[in-house]
Amino acid sequence: MSSDFGFWKHGTGDPEEIFDKLAEGDASDLSSSSDIMRFREELLARWPDIEDVLEPSEFDLEDSPDDAMKYVLLTLSVRQLDYLPEILSMAKRAGLVGFSGVAGESI
Repeated sequence: MSSDFGFWKHGTGDPEEIFDKLAEGDASDLSSSSDIMRFREELLARWPDIEDVLEPSEFDLEDSPDDAMKYVLLTLSVRQLDYLPEILSMAKRAGLVGFSGVAGESI
């Protein structure tokens, strides 16, 4: 079992719709922000094992390198859910918004 969470800085539209589009690889409703890149880098530095559950993946970024500055999607395993309180704190410090796919609500 896993839980999905999405984070971004600025988006046009409803957070749930943005999240659903991101799950399909569509980041067209989001604008770029260096805060997303810093958040991504901080996540990977703090928890290297998160790389396997983080999107856009390195493979995805080959086709759409700008997406690294638009969003972060995480599919956390039950074990990785222990990271969530700190991840949410990091996102808040970075001024990010997001959506929990499991809870069906904005975070």
